Amino acid sequence: MTGRKTIDDVPSQEVYLEAMRGYHLGGTLFGVSIELSDEYRECGRSYLLLVDFTGRSARLHVLLQLENQMLSHISGSQDDHVLLEVGGLTHFLRGSSHTTARAPEPFFHKLFRLPDGTLFTYGEDGCVCRFDGISWQPIQPLVSSFLRAMHGPSAELLHVAGNNGTLLHLQGDRWRQVPLDFNRSIEAIHVSPNGTVSIGCEDGICFEYRDNLLKEIKAPDSDFMSICDFKGARFWGDNDFGVFVQDNHLLKEFRALGFAYAMQPSPDLLVVTGWKEIFVFDGNSWSGFEFGYDGQLYIQVIDMSRRYL
Repeated sequence: MTGRKTIDDVPSQEVYLEAMRGYHLGGTLFGVSIELSDEYRECGRSYLLLVDFTGRSARLHVLLQLENQMLSHISGSQDDHVLLEVGGLTHFLRGSSHTTARAPEPFFHKLFRLPDGTLFTYGEDGCVCRFDGISWQPIQPLVSSFLRAMHGPSAELLHVAGNNGTLLHLQGDRWRQVPLDFNRSIEAIHVSPNGTVSIGCEDGICFEYRDNLLKEIKAPDSDFMSICDFKGARFWGDNDFGVFVQDNHLLKEFRALGFAYAMQPSPDLLVVTGWKEIFVFDGNSWSGFEFGYDGQLYIQVIDMSRRYL
């Protein structure tokens, strides 16, 4: 009987590497998740890494290795990490403690944590669960749409969005549907403290929603994957150019990174996740590091004066 195929059985030149999410943890430390897979995604290996990046050098330390696909991850500090793997198993790393909890069916694919620490997971069939500190507790679904993005600066402003123009606002323990009157798949949302919801979709369809009004944001024909605020500006990331900055109701090219899957701001740095890269912006200059695999996982600094110009 043969064992299950692993990444070690795949020739290194055929291993596909993808960075998933990066967080600035203070100083020179970053929490980063990456995944290795074969061409057909028949096997995978995921890593949660603590990266020490000075701008001139980068070193990695493996905090957790999973022989499975990691779907989502959040790092709050160097001693606080949450990971979601395929199958709904959530890993909690708090200092030297490693605990797990399994979300109920159906498929959940992303995590979101409010500033007050409340943790959510969401996915297909309009399903969202909230973690009570011990187990995942479902919130009664209102729609059957696949949910793709969640954001809110507080519990009172928490929104989730997804397929078919779905936008939901959590009010207590119940969802209220926000009527957008369009049928696009929503890939990214950002909710401001004043209640304004920025909405990023496929094919350059972008909006702002506030006070029951939907205003178009002019954008290039691209798929927008992430939105965030950093040092007084609103940035949008897409799957073709990189990072745009919003100027009133227009998106302007800001930095050509090729792909900006996710953006996570800290008070000091904006961390942008690309394909194999983690880019870092301090408000004035860019730096970054990237991962590779040659039978072993490795990391190297990106010379931003020569690449991604």
